[in-house]
Amino acid sequence: MNPTAVPRRPRAIGILANSYGDPYSLRIAQGAAQELTRGGDHALFFSAGFPQAPLFRDAHDRCALPRIADGWVLLSETMRDSLGDMVQAAGGTRAISVGVGLPHLPVVGADSETGIFQAVMHLVKRHERKRIAFIAAPDGSTDGAQRLGTYRLALESLGLYADPTLVVVGDYEARSGREAVRQLKRQRGSFDAIVAANDLMALGAMEGLKAAGVRVPEEVSVVGYDDIEDASFATPGLTTVRQPLADLGYSAARLAVQAPRPSPHAEEERTVVTTPLVIRESCGCQTTEHDRRSLPNGDEATRTQGLREEALRELVRRELASSRLYRELERLTENILRAPDYPALARAMGGVTELLGLKRFLLCTYAGGQRHVRPTVESVGRDVVFHHQAQPFPLEQILPPGFLRGDRALQLTIEPLEFADEHFGYLVLEGDMKHGLAYLTLRRYLGCTVARMAHGRELRRLYAAEKRRSEVER
Repeated sequence: MNPTAVPRRPRAIGILANSYGDPYSLRIAQGAAQELTRGGDHALFFSAGFPQAPLFRDAHDRCALPRIADGWVLLSETMRDSLGDMVQAAGGTRAISVGVGLPHLPVVGADSETGIFQAVMHLVKRHERKRIAFIAAPDGSTDGAQRLGTYRLALESLGLYADPTLVVVGDYEARSGREAVRQLKRQRGSFDAIVAANDLMALGAMEGLKAAGVRVPEEVSVVGYDDIEDASFATPGLTTVRQPLADLGYSAARLAVQAPRPSPHAEEERTVVTTPLVIRESCGCQTTEHDRRSLPNGDEATRTQGLREEALRELVRRELASSRLYRELERLTENILRAPDYPALARAMGGVTELLGLKRFLLCTYAGGQRHVRPTVESVGRDVVFHHQAQPFPLEQILPPGFLRGDRALQLTIEPLEFADEHFGYLVLEGDMKHGLAYLTLRRYLGCTVARMAHGRELRRLYAAEKRRSEVER
């Protein structure tokens, strides 16, 4: 290595979603952030869109990508209504779309077609199912439409009739899986298997079948899509298509760093991440294929049960730790809600930053008609302080000068502060993204508190102005 070589400046890559903390976006963002920081680059996760300010709209009132980032990972499935305009207004910003194709941008997506095709093939060939129902995604979901189309194609390729009466539309929630079973039993023909467009609906369908006295998998097989954690611990275990969300994040992050800037003449490049079929008991198999291959002869059942019990204990441990964290967060946020001013808010935030393991915390509030922001409350070492006269900086920078350091790669989550459709500023949190749902809770409480203080200041200003006017008239 050349001792005189100048170290490369860390790049800043934005990860943009409009998800308000859903597990789908968090897992992709975590994968992207880990890949970026492993390579020495900064990850800036905007989990709920951009801080709302006029600066992020161009002359045609289109929302534009801020210039702070050297590239972007766009979780298109959560923001597809506005992303096309954003990218166009950004004028050549390097960006990668995850899930949904956008003009002239590379796309990273899961191979939904292969996974669903394998699921239908397995039910027909291995378990001799002939009447396979499908719980579809809500209208407007691009991935959901692909899964439904592949289900129909798979049946037709196997010489089976794709009966439209066996398709029920859900909403990605477990309750719609339960309702789908009721509709299928009440209005539709007979069926001996169900494939759902996601695991929550599949698990709901299993609950609905059990409530109706139908045995899974003896009478009806069930297959899901995603391979969420609950799929492993359902009874019976849920056979499902694994959507590798972290791998989507890894691939998108690598492309965001390496890809050339978009060109209107460039062809769309698509990177596909495989979606394997994970076989458990709900389809009619006894153990997963992976478990069966990895266990020694004669000891399969005992070892499989031991592994599942160990995994279940770990899940329970994490759930208990999460419950304790939220109980403590609830207690601490009571002090946030009661804070009368920013110095008191800074004192209340000390315990929260320690609880969530935040390395840095910054609260910025809008100044000068929302075109500038002021660092208002910030963690300094182990303390959280109020900046009484901090210098405002342009909102387009998002972060104060010097905040992005060159000596280490940062994972930052940027959360807008809002209340009743009014926007007051945003949070910058450096910490483990596994606490993304806790960040969402913190954002809500702080949004209420900052709104109350802002409205209080405005009422005092109006009162003082009215008092001066009355004194002049007298």
